[in-house]
Amino acid sequence: MIAIIGAGPAAMGAAIAIGKNAVMLERNPVPGKKLLLSGKGQCNFTNACDSEAFLRALAEFRNWLKPAFYAFDNRAFIRLLEDAGCPVLIRDDDKVFPKSMKAGDVRDTLLKIALGGGASLITDCRITHIEAVSDGFRLVAANGKRYQARKIIIAAGGAAWPLTGSDGSSYRLAASLGHRVLKPRPALASVRIKDYSPFSACAGIALKTRMSFGKNRAEGDLLFTHTGFSGPVILNNSRFLQVDDQIRLLLADGSALSALLRRHPKKQLSSILPMLALPQSLAFAICRHLKIPAGTMAAELQASPRKLLESWLGSAPFRISALESLATAMSDFGGVDLKEVNTKTMQSRLTPGLFFAGESLAYSLPTGGFSIQMAFSTGYLAGKNVNSI
Repeated sequence: MIAIIGAGPAAMGAAIAIGKNAVMLERNPVPGKKLLLSGKGQCNFTNACDSEAFLRALAEFRNWLKPAFYAFDNRAFIRLLEDAGCPVLIRDDDKVFPKSMKAGDVRDTLLKIALGGGASLITDCRITHIEAVSDGFRLVAANGKRYQARKIIIAAGGAAWPLTGSDGSSYRLAASLGHRVLKPRPALASVRIKDYSPFSACAGIALKTRMSFGKNRAEGDLLFTHTGFSGPVILNNSRFLQVDDQIRLLLADGSALSALLRRHPKKQLSSILPMLALPQSLAFAICRHLKIPAGTMAAELQASPRKLLESWLGSAPFRISALESLATAMSDFGGVDLKEVNTKTMQSRLTPGLFFAGESLAYSLPTGGFSIQMAFSTGYLAGKNVNSI
């Protein structure tokens, strides 16, 4: 038996690659619980950009993840699902979803392929202990059941969103087998902002922005929430952010404001700011925040508040009061140290026969379908090498 801890995309990727003798040991009553909730239940499972663009999106993890990507890339993932009867939808932004927009169709199709290839699944099986022995590994489940495995793939997710089963058990099992585990912190997490009350009414507003924090720069879509910010530009950089950090946002071209004020001397600020592509409610919020009456006529706006408004729009400062916790973040940055895992095989460099896949590993990827793709790809690469090593 080859034991696969978990039954998410990484585990199913491994099971599909292995086929017969692969057994997925899943702690939940159903497999793929987190997958079912991904993308608000719609499941953006990969990205259809070309290979170079995909690898660029992997950022500093590009070289480490490259063998897994080439072992089973985004095109192969799309073909796998379509050939098995799950048509896909490729959006203009290259995000790929099941055509039904139901995550369950992706989960069910992957499970059907895995089980059809000879793999098996045991649910309600939370592995609490693994011991390396001369002929493989002994596993103990919380219900007292014991299993003997020739090889093991740990693919039980990370430590984020524990209600889905990703409670950090992968990390604890890896540590018990001698691996260094990087302490997890929230990734793909929204942020709370200090003194945010003027903007609470802007919840739901989305706009494109450029963000700076420290020496870093990023651009993308920003989403206003009731307590702070979310959206890709925040989520994809949240692992670099800390409480009390200041971020600066380009909300509009402040230099264009003067021309608009001159052109429309009898209009109120609340009418002029939307001409800079700012939603009306955000225009009012900005005026409240800067203590400039929104009803001020353009011709009556004094030099001091005008200059303040111009500079603020081009580099609006906000200070972080809190980051979303591991309990609600979509993923975490932490896990098994990549230096201790062979990037070409996913096998442990410390313990022969032990493999890792997916979010059990210490990498973090942006939104857009990259995480699910690379979970599946690392699982597939691990499974592919289980029988050949």
